[in-house]
Amino acid sequence: MLIVRGVNVFPSAVREVVNGFQPQVSGHILVRPRRAGVKQDPPLPVAVELAPDAPQDQALAESIRERLRAVLVVQTQVDLVPHGSLQRSEYKSKLVETRGT
Repeated sequence: MLIVRGVNVFPSAVREVVNGFQPQVSGHILVRPRRAGVKQDPPLPVAVELAPDAPQDQALAESIRERLRAVLVVQTQVDLVPHGSLQRSEYKSKLVETRGT
C-alpha cells in the first residue's frame, strides 16, 4: 500500500480499475513510486501494458488516468508500455517497483 496525499492506494485496486479498459490493455500494471517509502507525492507513476497489437493512444492513457482519479481519488501519471514489456510471474505478480529493484 502507498499513501498519496493522505489517500491509501492499493496497487491491486489500481489493477482492478485498469482491467476495466480491456481489451485495449493486457491488465498488467506496475506502480513506480518516485522515492522509497510508503508516502508518495502526486502524481503516482503507473505503467499500463497495452494489449497485443494495440496502438499507443494518448487518449486511452488520459481515460485511464481520469478513471483512476474518479474511483480511487488519486492523481496518477499513466504511461502506456508495449505488450510483453512488464515482467510476468507464475505466482503473484509484482505490482510495485521501488528504486533499485
